[in-house]
Amino acid sequence: MSKQKTPQQQVEALCEDIVREIATWNHYNEHGGQDPFWPDGCNMNLTRNHIIYDKRELAEICAKNGFELPETYYLNTPPEVPNNYMANLKQKKRVANLTFDGTPLTLRRTEYDQDQMSLL
Repeated sequence: MSKQKTPQQQVEALCEDIVREIATWNHYNEHGGQDPFWPDGCNMNLTRNHIIYDKRELAEICAKNGFELPETYYLNTPPEVPNNYMANLKQKKRVANLTFDGTPLTLRRTEYDQDQMSLL
């Protein structure tokens, strides 16, 4: 039987997850992904949603336990991007799968200042 995490351990795990998810979002934005069924933009927006969820959980745990919000909470949440965004079109088979129905893809990269602090 696994031992339940303490509130402090939960905070630390959420902070690690937020940092990891931001790195994943940045990777998708710069290099793209491998998902054969969804463009990079869809995966980036899903990753963004994970960050928002983690921040809400973090705020709830901190409020419930009288903790100050950690600095990680204030890291800038990546912006929403067009779902049809692709970092590149080098993966010919993947691009063909994603555009078979005539759906256009965009290469217009969304700027993201990771160092800008935010409340979301």
